[in-house]
Amino acid sequence: MEIKYDIADDKVRNFTDDAKSRLQEQALEYTLEIISEAEKVEKFIREHGASPEITDNIIFQAVRRNKTEKKKSIFIILVRIIAELLLFIAGLMFLPDMFITAEGTLNISYFLIFVIVTVIAIIASIVTYFVRGE
Repeated sequence: MEIKYDIADDKVRNFTDDAKSRLQEQALEYTLEIISEAEKVEKFIREHGASPEITDNIIFQAVRRNKTEKKKSIFIILVRIIAELLLFIAGLMFLPDMFITAEGTLNISYFLIFVIVTVIAIIASIVTYFVRGE
């Protein structure tokens, strides 16, 4: 079955040919995402042995799920894991006795490593916060 969209010319009057082409590509991609999501919804609610049937209600649910379930990028996931691990390591490194040497002076090397790990963890957390749009 072929699905076509009819959009009035006045809606895309100021679009360049490249913009119209990109709009078609994005509409196709979005439609395929909705179809995939609808198949998942239908499979979830289908009773054992019943034949598959996708209704307008399932499409409605698929559209809603597709809007609410943002796909996370691998970059964000990796940065978030690194941030969590570094925060954990910084917590383990916070040993007051290690900041002072046997002579009673500040252990600069340990202090710098602790500060660097903590700052990188905080920056990574902030990056994931703003990239996700929260």
